[in-house]
Amino acid sequence: MTQEYIGVILPDGIFDRLSAGKNQINVRAYQAAADHFGLTPVFMKLSCLKPGVDQVQGFIKKSKDYVLETVDIPKVIYTRSFLTKKQSRFLEGKKVQFYNKRGIGQNKLRMHEIMSEDPEIAPSLPETVPGTLENLLMMLKKHRQLILKPAKGSLGGGIMKLTKDKKGRIKLRYPIARRKWKEVQFKEDIPTFLTDIFNKKQYIIQENINLATYKKRPFDLRVVVQRNQTGDWVVPGILCKVSPSRNQFVTNISQGGSSLSFDEVVKGHSYLSHNRIHQDISNLSLKMARHLEKHTDHIADIAFDIALDKKGRAYFIECNFRGRYGNIRYKGKRLEEWKAKHFNPIGYGRFLLDRQE
Repeated sequence: MTQEYIGVILPDGIFDRLSAGKNQINVRAYQAAADHFGLTPVFMKLSCLKPGVDQVQGFIKKSKDYVLETVDIPKVIYTRSFLTKKQSRFLEGKKVQFYNKRGIGQNKLRMHEIMSEDPEIAPSLPETVPGTLENLLMMLKKHRQLILKPAKGSLGGGIMKLTKDKKGRIKLRYPIARRKWKEVQFKEDIPTFLTDIFNKKQYIIQENINLATYKKRPFDLRVVVQRNQTGDWVVPGILCKVSPSRNQFVTNISQGGSSLSFDEVVKGHSYLSHNRIHQDISNLSLKMARHLEKHTDHIADIAFDIALDKKGRAYFIECNFRGRYGNIRYKGKRLEEWKAKHFNPIGYGRFLLDRQE
């Protein structure tokens, strides 16, 4: 029987630890999925793919160990890193199907514009405009709380919050270092450093969503949507990112937030319906994934950030096309969700290979 390979391009850090002989739980999860679907995974990093070279070096499991071998480029590749244009053109020329491509650039304003095109998704979007002084003044007239953040960026870097009280006084919280914040107040004159920021870097101004809380700490949701072995979009898991304190509006783990299970957070609420919210969030996320298909090239793995207000209404905040699933040893239902996030992409590779045949 001919051996069927599937390429898995790992982030450099995971590949390098595999090279050093260190046990990698993520690799084991992909390996288990490949074994289930009758595939042999070839674990490589981005630099292993050299345009013009028809073979690639990667780690293949031999008995209990992973051995570096040279094989023909697999017909299907699941990438956890973004390929260069030269690599992409080369693989396309070889008729290699590689999925989880770059998708849409990491521009939050562009993403909201695309989402607003779908009338079923538009009601779930907080009002979002480009970061200019004029837009800031306009948004302050319409909303008591605003979020300002870089149009490009992640991990909560550069995010600020404006709050206006009934007397028109405005409080601004902004970062001065990682996990360190400063607060200033003003009334009419916008601080010059805000206009300087708008001039130097593209920002967005967004209506703030009054987030639901867990133990008085705000939380939002990370929803993973992937294609599986049938080629369909599915939601393998939803987790909650909980702010480090009741006064902190950023939930990012890099800013001190906590990652908790959806069941643990939502089932503890007397005013939130667990089943309804789970269904609403899943339906919204699947709609958004199918909508993004029209604007991207063979995406198969998306992580959506969803805000949930105190009434249980879901709002799209942002997304990325290369979700981080970590190597944490979960238990129970959360472990099954974590496994599914590794299982689905390999199953989709099986689906693509079968279609080729």
